[in-house]
Amino acid sequence: MGPTEDPYFEEVPPDELHFYQRKGARRKKRMPDFIPKKDLKILNSVKRKAYRLDLQLSLCGLRLGWAGVIGLLPWVGDIIACCFAVMLVKKANSIDGGLPADLHSRMMMNVAFDFGIGLIPLVGDFVNILYKCNSRNFILLEKYLVEKYGKEAMGKTGPTDPRTQAEETIKANAQAQAQARMDKNKPSPAHVTV
Repeated sequence: MGPTEDPYFEEVPPDELHFYQRKGARRKKRMPDFIPKKDLKILNSVKRKAYRLDLQLSLCGLRLGWAGVIGLLPWVGDIIACCFAVMLVKKANSIDGGLPADLHSRMMMNVAFDFGIGLIPLVGDFVNILYKCNSRNFILLEKYLVEKYGKEAMGKTGPTDPRTQAEETIKANAQAQAQARMDKNKPSPAHVTV
């Protein structure tokens, strides 16, 4: 999970802003519409649980979730947080066809790292709060499903991922605005004197 990557929210494109919203307003990220209903339901469930475990609370500008709070309890808290993370991976594995072995192992490595670091008193708990293994696992699952079903959707109708469409719309609007500014600054042929 990169420093600027937010798996749960996206910036509202300028053409979709309401009168009461400022530039930079955020909304919940839309899920791609080409993912089958069963897998989309699982993805939304994993998203909700990961958000609760990693980012639901805010303390002095630092986002933390229930896994971070529970992890503050020595040993027992880390075991409980690890169980929640394993249950999240188990839920993610219930998609159609299950998770590929390499993706499943990456998710479990995230959980193992989170658990291992969490055993270190105080410093480990702080690193766990920053690492956010559940959100990382959600991102891995989302990317996998977009790649898996996106190829099929691209072959049928072109890009249908709303995030891709929003990016394309923003680029097209920016180009149109730049062209309009250039046209506005050009003198018209009727006003040119020789």
